[in-house]
Amino acid sequence: MDIRAVDLNLLKAFDALMNERAVTRAAGRIGLSQPAMSHALSRLRNLFADDLFVRTPTHMEPTARARDIAPLVSAAIEHIEAALNLGVGFDPAKSVAIFTAGMAEYAEVALVGRLAAAFARQAAKATLRLTPLTGTEAAAQLDSGTIDVAVAHLGALPAHLDSIVLLRDPFVLVTRRGHPLAAQSLSIEAYAALDHVLVSPRGDTSGAVDRTLADFGLKRRIALLVATYLALPVALAASDLVATVPQRTARQIAATAEVEIMPLPIDLSATVSMAWHRRATSEPAQAWFRELLIEAASD
Repeated sequence: MDIRAVDLNLLKAFDALMNERAVTRAAGRIGLSQPAMSHALSRLRNLFADDLFVRTPTHMEPTARARDIAPLVSAAIEHIEAALNLGVGFDPAKSVAIFTAGMAEYAEVALVGRLAAAFARQAAKATLRLTPLTGTEAAAQLDSGTIDVAVAHLGALPAHLDSIVLLRDPFVLVTRRGHPLAAQSLSIEAYAALDHVLVSPRGDTSGAVDRTLADFGLKRRIALLVATYLALPVALAASDLVATVPQRTARQIAATAEVEIMPLPIDLSATVSMAWHRRATSEPAQAWFRELLIEAASD
């Protein structure tokens, strides 16, 4: 069977079911009602002469046949959409689809305000999901379709993934308001000698700052390690600890807490990139979503 000859809507229904493993979530992903998605599943089962998905207590498990044809379906969708040049016709105001971005925490802090506001304004019936992500997980999650885009500091990516730099955010120093050093201009040596808070969602005990300091033959003391930026305002307010964070994150903290923002004595920035699977390049809904993220990242 030439899968490219199958109805595109059926192929998209299959792809959504492979990604979501539930009829209701799959329907929401591509903007169908649940009865329509159930009907599409029935047609797919007849077409491929296989159950394709077997219900378990928690989800729908793909059969071996479904796993075999999944890469062929993804390739067929990309081929058909490219042939049809589906670059027009998407109306976010009418969409009930689910858009999912895997984001590193610092990227979410920097982007969520403007992104959520623009999304709600343009696509009030659609759903926005921001899920945790580290750069090393990006390729696997984009390949599986778990996320539509990855937003984080991304290293080398496979050739079938496209990416752009969304923003470069300089690091700054954050202290409690009234900190003894708040009015001073710090040398790199004085900066390294401070007691620092490190935000590390994965529990790493060092970061980019430490690698840069090592180039100068310096080392800082991590007096407190926390898993989330939400812990910073409380930790800073109760001590003379300092934190080194991207500037946009510092602004968000300063909007709700009494903190001082100071320049670093070293030139260091956080680079946030956005990546997506090439099969989604010409998909109009995904192109709109990526453009929304680009606009949210503009300062």
